[in-house]
Amino acid sequence: MMTGEPSGTAGAPMLNIIANEGLSNVLVIVTRYFGGVLLGTGGLVRAYSEATKEALKLANYVQKVKGCVTEVEIEYNDLEKIKYYFKQKNIRIVESKYDKNVVLTIETTRQNLEDFTNNSKNMNFRIIKHNILEEKNIEI
Repeated sequence: MMTGEPSGTAGAPMLNIIANEGLSNVLVIVTRYFGGVLLGTGGLVRAYSEATKEALKLANYVQKVKGCVTEVEIEYNDLEKIKYYFKQKNIRIVESKYDKNVVLTIETTRQNLEDFTNNSKNMNFRIIKHNILEEKNIEI
C-alpha cells in the first residue's frame, strides 16, 4: 500500500503557480481530505493547482520596498503643509511629538525621503533637521 503523495504532485505545481504570478514571500497551505491514488497523479496536480489559484484570488496582497524610519523636526506653522505633502506622497506618519518644535516619525521610501529633504527649500515649509532611525522594508 502506498502512503503519502506521489512525487511532484503537490509542492512543485503549487510553487509553479506562485512563480507564474511573480510573487515572493508567500505561504500557501492546502489540506486535502480525499484523493490519493483514486485521483491519480494528474488529478492531484489539478487539485493542488486549483486550490492554490483559489487561495491567491482570495489573498490580500502587500507590496514592500526598501525604506526607512526617519525623524523629521519642523516648526508648528509648517505642520499642516507637511501633513498635506506627506499625504500626497504616501509618506506615513508613525508618531508625532509636540515640544518646542514638532518631531514627526515617518516611514517612507529612500527616494521619497531624498525628494522631501532635498526639495524642501523649494516648497513652502522648512525642515529643521532629519535623522534616519532605521532601514526597513515598508508597505507601499
